[in-house]
Amino acid sequence: MKNNKPTVSGITYKILCKLTADLDVSNNKATIANLRNSIGKPLSQSVNIFPLIFDNFPHEFLGKNIDLTCEEKAILNTLQLFALYQQGNSESAFNRNRDSEFQINMGSSLSVLRIGDDVKAVDRRFNAMITAGTYEELIYHLRQMIKLLKSKTKLKKDVYINFPTLSNDLYWYLRGFEEQIRLKWAKTYYSTKVHSEGDNNND
Repeated sequence: MKNNKPTVSGITYKILCKLTADLDVSNNKATIANLRNSIGKPLSQSVNIFPLIFDNFPHEFLGKNIDLTCEEKAILNTLQLFALYQQGNSESAFNRNRDSEFQINMGSSLSVLRIGDDVKAVDRRFNAMITAGTYEELIYHLRQMIKLLKSKTKLKKDVYINFPTLSNDLYWYLRGFEEQIRLKWAKTYYSTKVHSEGDNNND
């Protein structure tokens, strides 16, 4: 029997499909901007994103009091990070076909920064992120790393973040599996081989 139970990554994927179906639609642009503006604010103070959250979340994901559930936090924070990464770009940072097939994690996405003379500095920032003492600190470092990735790569087609996978990792981080997520990201970050643009040139 097929399991139709909703998942964090599945709901994130569904919402991103809606948001990026047409980035030229003013309503979608406004929603993405509202998500970006909600960063660092309590959800109760971000009424403009209520329709996006409450209309698309399954009932079992919604909390019954002011505290957000792990599902709510993971999906909301992922959507905010997507909005941050999407800012100023006409092409979507989400690809429904690619992101459903290639489920890479943040370690792999950020590994492309390990080139040139800044490797040690980037490694320090990555290590600060994965050793964050709290979830809130992790999200803060994630925002900084995503800004860096965006500035260094300019949304190149071969550089991307799988946001549905990120939401799932954040969910399990919140559920007490921090060490597993840290190790998973670190393994792919340090083991992924990155080539500079001139590496494939013949002598």
